[in-house]
Amino acid sequence: MKHITFILAIVFLSIGYAANAQTEAQKVEICSGTAGPDASYLKDFVVDLPAAQGDEKAPTAKYSLILQKDTKYRITICTDDDSPGKGYVQLLDTNSLLGSSFNPQTGKEYKGFDFDCQKSSVYHIFIQFQEGKAGKSIVILSFIKKL
Repeated sequence: MKHITFILAIVFLSIGYAANAQTEAQKVEICSGTAGPDASYLKDFVVDLPAAQGDEKAPTAKYSLILQKDTKYRITICTDDDSPGKGYVQLLDTNSLLGSSFNPQTGKEYKGFDFDCQKSSVYHIFIQFQEGKAGKSIVILSFIKKL
């Protein structure tokens, strides 16, 4: 009897885990669809960050990637509906900010932005949540066209 109970528990846990994994995949698919009909999915970044504690800096997810010269890319962000914080994404090279989905001076949020890559190089994506709140977001990198 103990074996049957144990096996049933494993089966139910496995089903629950598979449902969560499918939900995340569905969210990625939905978010990639918001990039527009001219966008071709390249990569996703799924982020779940804790809230900043006290005076510490807001937690940041950082990713490095290589982008190709003479290519137009689109970076799109989708924040989960139940996320306490609103996510934003920034693209940087080694020296400067190249694009952002949030303007802190005006408080204006954007669904994403396009980037015309002028140099094949390593670029960095930073994902944070406004006011250092906790949050869950998906960022999609899409190919738009060769320039």
